[in-house]
Amino acid sequence: MNKQRIHDAIHNHIGERRVFSKEEENELLTKIENNQTLRPKRRWFPELLGWGLAGAAVLLVLGIIGSQTGILPFSADRQPDRLDTSLLKEEEIRGLENMTEEERTYFLSWQPKAYQADTVKNALKALPFHLKLPKKLPFEAEFVVNQINDWHFDSNTDGKDISVDFRATNESEVILVQAQDFDQEAVGGRNRSESFREEVILDKDIPAKLDIRDKEGEILFNNKEGTQITIVFIYQDDKYDTGEVLVNLANQMIE
Repeated sequence: MNKQRIHDAIHNHIGERRVFSKEEENELLTKIENNQTLRPKRRWFPELLGWGLAGAAVLLVLGIIGSQTGILPFSADRQPDRLDTSLLKEEEIRGLENMTEEERTYFLSWQPKAYQADTVKNALKALPFHLKLPKKLPFEAEFVVNQINDWHFDSNTDGKDISVDFRATNESEVILVQAQDFDQEAVGGRNRSESFREEVILDKDIPAKLDIRDKEGEILFNNKEGTQITIVFIYQDDKYDTGEVLVNLANQMIE
């Protein structure tokens, strides 16, 4: 072995990087010349473990921050506290130019702000409540966004009072899904649920109200978060069991 390489190996001993005394150097040279292997002290494992623990601590802190703020991937499934209009486009209200100032003020006092979303995914992400749409429909179709409404009632001080409508159709059959985070009253002050005729029990013992009419049916229930959900099924063919279809669609929305 080249003496210069031996000298360099001794003074830059792998794993230690320290300078040896003359006595240690002579002892090491003797071992090398007698083909005895130098076994460096392996400090890489505790160093790697230390870095790993530090990295885990950083990820934990980032996860906590992300879960609180909703800005990091750790909290990608969280809903916003208010309607996220950055994912939506506000619809223009037409006809205001023909109204007096008084008429315009009165009209806008009960007219919701209407929004559209480019995709169903963006609409679901923008809502201040979690919503799961049914995937298995009784006919071939996919849901599209009808409209998202921000109802600025007097009670709307928390940025909620939001309703959303989705539609799936193959032209002869239609499924409408409406969800809202407030109780809606019908004309005359009656709750909408009072007009339903039959009570049924969905998965996880969630009560629902069912109303079957000629080639049309409707089911109303609240999910575990308290969101009020209405599903309407309209069809032309008598092959459907309307109640069975509506209960099946409702169960798909329960988590």
